[in-house]
Amino acid sequence: MSVNRWKLFAMPVALLGLASPLLVNCGGKGIPGADNLPGPAGDLASAAGGCEELKNGGIANLKFEGGADVEGKIKGFLEAAASLDKLTADMEASLIASCGKLGKDLGMSDADLKAEPGGGKGAEKVCNAVSAKVNAAVKANAEAKIAVQIDPPKCYADINAMSECLGTCGPAFEPGKLEASCEGGEISGKCDAECKGKCSVEAGAACSGTCQASCTGKCDAGFKGTCGGKCDGKCDGKDSKGAACAGSCEGKCDAKAEGTCTGTCDGSCSGSCELKAGAKCTGSCSGGCSAQIKEPKCSGEIQPPQVDVTCRAQCAAKTASSATCDPPNVRIVANGKVNADAQKLVAALRTSLPAIAKVQLGTGKKLAAAVSGVGKAGAEVKDAALKAGGKAVACVAAAVDASASATASIDVNIKASASVSGSASGAASGGT
Repeated sequence: MSVNRWKLFAMPVALLGLASPLLVNCGGKGIPGADNLPGPAGDLASAAGGCEELKNGGIANLKFEGGADVEGKIKGFLEAAASLDKLTADMEASLIASCGKLGKDLGMSDADLKAEPGGGKGAEKVCNAVSAKVNAAVKANAEAKIAVQIDPPKCYADINAMSECLGTCGPAFEPGKLEASCEGGEISGKCDAECKGKCSVEAGAACSGTCQASCTGKCDAGFKGTCGGKCDGKCDGKDSKGAACAGSCEGKCDAKAEGTCTGTCDGSCSGSCELKAGAKCTGSCSGGCSAQIKEPKCSGEIQPPQVDVTCRAQCAAKTASSATCDPPNVRIVANGKVNADAQKLVAALRTSLPAIAKVQLGTGKKLAAAVSGVGKAGAEVKDAALKAGGKAVACVAAAVDASASATASIDVNIKASASVSGSASGAASGGT
């Protein structure tokens, strides 16, 4: 039986439908009474029925042979693959919206910006069109000398979600071992007591600290951008001692600042804003808290205890939806002749480019890693599927195929995002 089932697993599902006139006539939609057919015949019939449950949310209702452990492993794998497939589609929809917002701000028509998510092709269509528009706008405003710098964002894994998942299929994190489990990063989270390290508030929130992205408000040092108040430093390259500046200001700006700030930004920051640690941190605290950190997250890679490789891959996939990435720190400065068109371009890029570049440098890469882990786990789950019957074989094969399709889609999304980032910075491509 095991040999026959292995042959069944290795055979593409499309070919299974050709194995019998009965299966062909049923169109791969399932065969009444298939479960009652004996041995390999029943396996073949069940596999030919496909796995619609992977798409319609019916995984929990599936029943497999082989006992609770086998069924749990297979269902966990299927749930992980299904969740990543949805996250991939959601990421593409979000990227279409972000590229569309940038295109709209630059005067593009709704027809040029309309697309439906599907294998990354929707994002590719819209973002590539916007990339061409941005590239043309940058060239048309060459005298403005627009410079774009993008720092990769920090991404975080939800430790509580990972620990809860591991508890269902392996040992969870040991108390006090969180720091060691977060490899290549640091633990951060809510601190209800004294934050002894750094306190970061999310992008767009009120900022009175260091902003490595674009500051809106006022900046006391290292400012480059437009200033609606008094500029102390240089205005269009000439010394300015606190006078109004209609062009590009470098130094300090006391009001209506729109630009980069390496000093203290008093207003809002398009990226993360770092405050000095103190008794109260309303954002995310890293580097130590006098009490236990709540909702801990890891900015590196979580290395759980020794658990089954399938369990680890499934938990990485299941917790991908709770993982987050900060918007990347995007600095956009115009240092030359800044006319109204150049100001419009810079303002549009400051608004939309962080979300677009986040796919290229953050969420896309993280999601690709999770999908890759599920794909590799498919080889491990295969053995369990062979013990669980034809339906299990069909569903595992469908999940492996879905993971491959998700990988291809993510790659297209990353390239679409990079095309816009590259055009904004005047490069041929955004790179990774």
